[in-house]
Amino acid sequence: MPIRYRHACIVSLLTILFAAPALAVDLQPGDLRAPKIGMNFTQFILQQSNFKGRYVHGELQPGDPQLEISHLFWRVGHVFDAAGKPLLFFAQTPVSSVQPAGSLADQESVSGIGDTTFLLALWPYANRETQTYFGVGAYLFAPTGNYHDDRNFNLGDNRYRGALQMGVQAPLTDRLRWMLALDTVWYGENAEFGQRRDTLEKAPLTTAQVNVQYDVLPGYTLAAGYFYSYGGETSLNAVRQYDANTLHRYQLTGTAQFSFGKITLQYGGDLETENGWLEDNRLILRYTKYF
Repeated sequence: MPIRYRHACIVSLLTILFAAPALAVDLQPGDLRAPKIGMNFTQFILQQSNFKGRYVHGELQPGDPQLEISHLFWRVGHVFDAAGKPLLFFAQTPVSSVQPAGSLADQESVSGIGDTTFLLALWPYANRETQTYFGVGAYLFAPTGNYHDDRNFNLGDNRYRGALQMGVQAPLTDRLRWMLALDTVWYGENAEFGQRRDTLEKAPLTTAQVNVQYDVLPGYTLAAGYFYSYGGETSLNAVRQYDANTLHRYQLTGTAQFSFGKITLQYGGDLETENGWLEDNRLILRYTKYF
């Protein structure tokens, strides 16, 4: 195996932990609807992911490496008045755990705090009569997560990341609406990567996502989403690893609105990946309370 491929495998293994929540900036069905000014909200998100198999240039690698990753996110936010336009801010921190399985079952499991996410989003255009919205958002991912350079798995990236996102949402019929968004994530460097404290860099990663949501009954919706990501090539001590990824994902969503809050259940996974791990399935339960 060429040296750059061996490095790519190592990088893919050691940076998987936050690939699921931070690979892209996933929006939820209906997220681009402009919120009401002055609104507060809190959200708890329980996510379970199973990763099976690792790919290098589209080829499934030998062995049976598996990872089971769990996250419990707590998100709090407020909507401000920005010259008559809604300006949303939220902060989110996870408690996570990683359980190696399969051929990695002898590796040590990890649990603890992950990286913290901050969002500032603005809706330059919001027409509530036609239900048409255009929003932009800026994200900052702070390296608050548990990280040690002598561990095979970590809960944080040990570097800052930032992202810009824009999206539009509009109705197709009285009950059916679509949403389209585009985001790019930029990565700082991790100067303490691995036991040799190498410098790990990562090129920007761009993701396009499209979602269709259907109102089954008042307060009950179903949705289907598709995500396409490209980029994210890594460099180790300024040496390119030739591991840019092309990733196709899907996600199905059901929501129900109750007097005590909104419940969201989601299921998804990867359809195809060029480099890195394949997320075989992802199950998410969300509880959101507006006040």
